[in-house]
Amino acid sequence: MSIRTQLTDKLKEAMKARDATALDSLRYLLSLVKNVEIDVKRELSDDEIISLLQKEVKRRREAIEQFKRAGRQDLVDHEESQMSVLMQFLPKQMSQEEVETEVKALVDALPAKDMSTAMREIMPKFKGRADGKMVSDIVKSLLSA
Repeated sequence: MSIRTQLTDKLKEAMKARDATALDSLRYLLSLVKNVEIDVKRELSDDEIISLLQKEVKRRREAIEQFKRAGRQDLVDHEESQMSVLMQFLPKQMSQEEVETEVKALVDALPAKDMSTAMREIMPKFKGRADGKMVSDIVKSLLSA
């Protein structure tokens, strides 16, 4: 089942359940997908929709950090609930320990031990499964050690 179909099915479920947060999040995401499709003049693939989802989750994380610093717990709760709705459609995320073990093996196998070469080789293997900032931090710590 395509991600677009899953989104519309969840939207219908949210309407029936009168879940306002899920409804807002899913409507926003579907409108975002439609706008990008209008811009590129074709239907988006599942990978492209996942990429959009990841960008939105990242935006939510950044907003949560800013709201926490400002002491706005109500907005933090709202953003976290929207983020949890969006994360249902992302592939299962890897834990920090899983990423560390895989990155360590990949860094050890690299001929050149510099950051740009390492990231160029490592990031495609974690696309969609791990946060890029976490992978970058792990690579930095392994290369500096």
